[in-house]
Amino acid sequence: MRFSLFSLLDVYDTEARTSVAIYQQTLEQIALADELGFDSYWIGEHHGYLTPNQLLANPNPAILLAAAAKLTQRIGLNTAVANLSLRHPLQLAEDYALVDLLSQGRLGLGIGRGSFAHEYAAFGQDVAESFGRFEESWEIIQRLWRGEQVTFQGRYFQLENAKLNVTPVQQPFPRHWFSAIKGDSFATRGRATQPVISLPHISAKSFADAQKLVENHRSHYLAAGGDNEHYELPLILYTFVAPTRSEALHVAVDALRRYMEHQHPGSHEQIMHVIHHLMDQKLLWFGTPSDLIEVIAQFQAHIDPRHVVFWSDFGGLPPELVTRSMWLIAQEVLPHFTGQTN
Repeated sequence: MRFSLFSLLDVYDTEARTSVAIYQQTLEQIALADELGFDSYWIGEHHGYLTPNQLLANPNPAILLAAAAKLTQRIGLNTAVANLSLRHPLQLAEDYALVDLLSQGRLGLGIGRGSFAHEYAAFGQDVAESFGRFEESWEIIQRLWRGEQVTFQGRYFQLENAKLNVTPVQQPFPRHWFSAIKGDSFATRGRATQPVISLPHISAKSFADAQKLVENHRSHYLAAGGDNEHYELPLILYTFVAPTRSEALHVAVDALRRYMEHQHPGSHEQIMHVIHHLMDQKLLWFGTPSDLIEVIAQFQAHIDPRHVVFWSDFGGLPPELVTRSMWLIAQEVLPHFTGQTN
């Protein structure tokens, strides 16, 4: 079982943090995650303001991960996800090849096409074209990373004799995962032996649903000739650990409510109902180290994704509480599953 961390760098108008502080704190968390033995740190890509009171402050993960590469030694530097539809694939191929070089082969690329119409509008694009743009972009990026000289005349992207002057350390291309949200995507990617990453609180309504989605991908993946020894399906789950359950619930529920009020329209009562339902279904991980050990063991026994990603920084949680949660997970939870101490 692999254990990693994730952040979208969500920021609120009620916060006093400057932009400089936001990025510095994220880099400090990545460096700490490296020291504590987490497998990787994942960050998302978003553009503009989601609402007038909330923004997701990471327009180009490659830049932040390149900075993190020089502060860390061993941790994977991953995206969840890099949007392959919005920008030109030549630029994306160059940016992430540089991250892989600067990190000496530690890039992990979660890829997708996003879901926010305002981001496509800002780039002068139609979100309905995102799937076609994604497919063309991924084909071009793979060819460029292999060192090919690429001529491509697609509907959305055109290249003439393009060849990268920098290629990734990982060949033929870096580790990667496709974002899977809808049920059909798990089967489709599985049949193509393509690895996926997902968010159970969006994809599944229950623990049983999450179990079915993972098995749906795994069964098709293995039937199509995928490698069972190296199989994993990283699942991103909101996680907050504190010395007492009452503190964990009080702090984390308030932070998640703040996040969801901006992400999902609805009344306070509706949002709280969703939060409590997700907690009942073991799809939110808020509690003590012992609580987290118990729920991970359940996932390992019944779902076996082989990689869980703790969404540990969300909803404007104070940085010192995020750091404390990371320490508690590393010192009291991970050794239970790895047999190692940090």
